[in-house]
Amino acid sequence: MEQNSSFAQSASCLKQAVPFMVKYQIPLSPMNYAIWYCYVLGKEPDLNRKLEEILAQHGTCPPDQAKALFDEFLSEQDLALFHEMSDLVKGTLNNVEQEINNTLSCSEEFSAVLSECHVGLHQLKKQNTNAGPEIYNDVLNYVSKLTQESIVMQHNALCFQKKLEVAYSEIKQLQDTLTDAQEKASTDKLTGLLNRGKFDDDIIKFCDENNQLQKVLIFIDIDHFKQFNDEFGHQRGDDVLRKVAQKLQLHSDTEGQAYRYGGEEFCILISFSSISEAVGFSNRIREDIAKLSLKDKETGEVLKHITASFGIALFGKTMTWHSLVECADKALYLAKSHGRNRVEVAG
Repeated sequence: MEQNSSFAQSASCLKQAVPFMVKYQIPLSPMNYAIWYCYVLGKEPDLNRKLEEILAQHGTCPPDQAKALFDEFLSEQDLALFHEMSDLVKGTLNNVEQEINNTLSCSEEFSAVLSECHVGLHQLKKQNTNAGPEIYNDVLNYVSKLTQESIVMQHNALCFQKKLEVAYSEIKQLQDTLTDAQEKASTDKLTGLLNRGKFDDDIIKFCDENNQLQKVLIFIDIDHFKQFNDEFGHQRGDDVLRKVAQKLQLHSDTEGQAYRYGGEEFCILISFSSISEAVGFSNRIREDIAKLSLKDKETGEVLKHITASFGIALFGKTMTWHSLVECADKALYLAKSHGRNRVEVAG
């Protein structure tokens, strides 16, 4: 694989490769980026063919399969592609630093000329009380010198400005690309909520936070969701997922963070001052979801009402994030087994 690509080429490949990785839920690691960079370039047809076969079989590229592809078609040198952007940013910063030094040097030279001309004109003023032709020649020489130096200074400043604009554009382009990629990698495409991968990262930080409030994990599961798919089709089932996700986002937007955990299951990471607050919060969402229904798009007739069950787990000092998830899952199971459309708190 070519190593010496331009910044624009690298950014272009990044823009093409990352959406594929997000689509197939591929972690943004150096090895995976090298594989998908190569895939986008299309210079290893056998790699592309094998990768597409893996995707067709698994819907993603498992870590062991990715390692096998890397070992067969790529090398350790190709990992440098993942770091190319940061290297190019460093190069851009070095260029800017050099241009600043050059501009400062020009400024110092111009300042020296200004001082020289100022001193010279002052001496002429002192030495020549009666202005004759000679003094005018001397003054004209100083003015001409200042004019030439001013032109040079203006040219250098203009060049510096243009180089700064290019550097800004390059860095801004990379920033936007990486920010967009990070957001896409963390977001569930169907519902717009944060996804399971983001939850797995956030819950560790959440449990480690020094928070005086009670940390709470809430699991939410749409009741009888399979019936929506079986009776009305998967597209209408997707509509149900989106409706519920909107309610979760609306309620947790300012207080916590909502995620799509998987399938018809969602979760919220949030903190409260008491258990009763957590229960009240969950019941408000539950009641709001219970107002939703799946309707016939032509007649507006209600086809099926939507409800959800809630399981609450409270984080204790001796717990781990794994045990917090287990407790929330048990509480959700209780809510399901006790009739659904209800809130249960883990013991």
